[in-house]
Amino acid sequence: MTALHRLSLSLLLATALLILLLLFSQPLAAHPPPPDPLTFAAEVGLNQAWYVQHGYDEATAILPPITPAHFPVAPSQLQTAVTPTLDQRVYLPLVQGSGSERLAEARALWVTRWDYSSITDVQTLVENATGAGFNVLLFQVRGTADAFYTPGLEPWAARLSGGSLGQDPGWDPLQTAIEAAHAHGLELHAYVNVYPVWAGTVAPPTNTVPEHLFWTLSHRYTWDDWRHVDSSGVTMTLSNGYLWATPALTDVVERVISVTADLVTRYDVDGVHLDLVRYANRQYSHDPFSNAGYEAARAQDPTLTRAEWQRQQVTLLVSRVYAEVLPLRPGLRLSAAVWPVYQDRWGWGYSEGYSDYYQDSQRWTLSGTLDAIVPMIYPADVLASPDVFTPTQFSLLVSDFLAHAGGRHVFPGISTQYADFDAISQRIASARALGASGHAIFSARLVALNDYWDEFAAGPYALPAAVPPVTWRP
Repeated sequence: MTALHRLSLSLLLATALLILLLLFSQPLAAHPPPPDPLTFAAEVGLNQAWYVQHGYDEATAILPPITPAHFPVAPSQLQTAVTPTLDQRVYLPLVQGSGSERLAEARALWVTRWDYSSITDVQTLVENATGAGFNVLLFQVRGTADAFYTPGLEPWAARLSGGSLGQDPGWDPLQTAIEAAHAHGLELHAYVNVYPVWAGTVAPPTNTVPEHLFWTLSHRYTWDDWRHVDSSGVTMTLSNGYLWATPALTDVVERVISVTADLVTRYDVDGVHLDLVRYANRQYSHDPFSNAGYEAARAQDPTLTRAEWQRQQVTLLVSRVYAEVLPLRPGLRLSAAVWPVYQDRWGWGYSEGYSDYYQDSQRWTLSGTLDAIVPMIYPADVLASPDVFTPTQFSLLVSDFLAHAGGRHVFPGISTQYADFDAISQRIASARALGASGHAIFSARLVALNDYWDEFAAGPYALPAAVPPVTWRP
């Protein structure tokens, strides 16, 4: 090889090396991660986001009726249809009772306020859920400080009467659901949105009986005092999303306590299920009540951060429901739907319940503040975000919640929007293998739309199961 050839080869190698160095020296920031797929869900709630995205209006949505499910095999005979890939009985604990052993596993179904419009809808949903093998219904009865039951403290929900807040629809969804659920051996838990006060660009009417919380707070305080205020001083206003009340306002806390106490004393419910029990996002809330409350607390403890103080506000509400409301009815259970990522220990880039919404859910279980947490481990739109909360991520998140359960129940939330039922059964099997004492399925409407009732009955729910007992209190 001549000297010229050697020089040319050296130049080529040097050029190639320079190109490689330039490529690999680019900072990671030059390729920013995709936006958090849960951002929209944070504004309206994970269990509301799918409905909002698909045009379910808060007040006037006209829903298709729920149709009866068709089970090829009678539910009582379905235990013979278990397939090897779905038979996870070895992971289910046994409950002794009346000389026999039964599998113990919570199989909860979220029934949102958009899932039913009539007595027939509710009764059909209960029959379908029973045939499919569910044993708990998380039945929504409060959306935006309104009532899907005979009002005590808050007015009838507008959607029940076609858009008129406070108008008696002529039937009581909660009572209908309780009677149907108990007749079929299912537990019925009243599902309550906590902090949202209203949704929509127009304020609620002023003449409802009872008066809506929006006006109760507005008459008692100035318009800018009771709502969320962000870190730049901008007050949350009426929009298509939720209008959130500040968790620091005693009146808001007392209303939630009073509403849940009213529910459990007037209705034969088996539990209370809290949702949207968090702040709207990291920027909130810097309202006058929060500012004053935090400064007073910091005067007692100068090391207290504002974030920790805000987490304390939410935890205080949950602990008060547990301490003050549950004793009103023997055997009552308290659960809460919580953000799917408590803390992003894996660097995924997803928002966190702990730091972004001031929801300290793992402290609730470790301190015995409730009986069960239900982490909603799915994106708002499963089909649009197939790489969010993959089976591997699902297992890691379930393991994380179980490691901080403090002996309380963890029921991982699973969406049924998947086009392939195997994606659902795989997650159920994973939760069982990890030792979860049950799971919750989102939602009744999605199960109906995908006609998955019979898949549950013939697959993961082929063997009947009892709801696991609460052993830490009478």
